[in-house]
Amino acid sequence: MRQKIAIAALAALALGVSGCSPADGPPTTPPSRLAPTDRPPEPADGSQDEHIEAEAPEPSPTHDDGSDAAAIGVASAAMSAYLRRDDSQRDWLEALEPHLTAAAVAALSSVDPASIPAVTADGQIAVERDASGYLAHVDVPTGGGSYRLLLVRDGSGPWLVSQIAPPDGAS
Repeated sequence: MRQKIAIAALAALALGVSGCSPADGPPTTPPSRLAPTDRPPEPADGSQDEHIEAEAPEPSPTHDDGSDAAAIGVASAAMSAYLRRDDSQRDWLEALEPHLTAAAVAALSSVDPASIPAVTADGQIAVERDASGYLAHVDVPTGGGSYRLLLVRDGSGPWLVSQIAPPDGAS
């Protein structure tokens, strides 16, 4: 009799602990509720063999003697074209355009070169380096004061004039 009670107790214990029949199996989480990191990435076209190589990013530009010389060259050429006040507006802008950003060309497209003071660049052009390497301020002395140019570049591209500010007090 003890044996029958022990077997019945074990059977009841087994059913009580599991709470389910063996056919139910362990609970599972539907795949749609898995966290994105739980699923392996799938290529868009289903190919497992596709390998895409990205180009290494271009290093950030830095300022050195060579970049300063290039900035001075662009500033000098831009100011020579800018101060040519006897040219027609079209010729004036065409001479400036290779040294300017697209935004600077648009900004200067309505300027009448005859309105620019009759001065010439005289003196040493000075470069003020920006910490980023993408910008430089250049001061170009003239008989009527120093023009301040903002130069920009993208990566290893050339310096371009983004802004030409006349001397303080000049229009």
